[in-house]
Amino acid sequence: MAKNAPPRPLDDAALSDFLAEHAFGALATLKRDGRPHLSTVVYTWDPEARTVRISTTEDRLKVKQLRDNPTASLYVSSADHWKFAVVEGKAELSEVTRTPGDTAGLEYLAAQSQKPEDEAVFLETIAAERRLYITLKTDKLYGTALDIA
Repeated sequence: MAKNAPPRPLDDAALSDFLAEHAFGALATLKRDGRPHLSTVVYTWDPEARTVRISTTEDRLKVKQLRDNPTASLYVSSADHWKFAVVEGKAELSEVTRTPGDTAGLEYLAAQSQKPEDEAVFLETIAAERRLYITLKTDKLYGTALDIA
């Protein structure tokens, strides 16, 4: 690899693989004055649907901002910061789970990659926390890598 090599654009497959390999990113939403608001989030990437899913709670600022304007971006960086991916799109908010076992809570439970040991306790917890999902639908996906020797 050459020193000071130019940025190498990542193709769609490489970007999708990169997003699937990571779990942390920075979600950018828009404040009322148009400036970005950044939140560190844990996410999952669905390569088939080309969506990012983020668990959060109803009282978070990002939820309020997405209700006002669903435009959002997710930035994901490699540990050494020489590679990154950005997902841009419109976010959709799921229903908030408010009562243990309500429809929103059961949908939230079904989306878990690992099932909780005690589903009743899980449903009580997420209802008390007023959990919901942010689903970011990809309009644009891009990123680059720097091959530094």
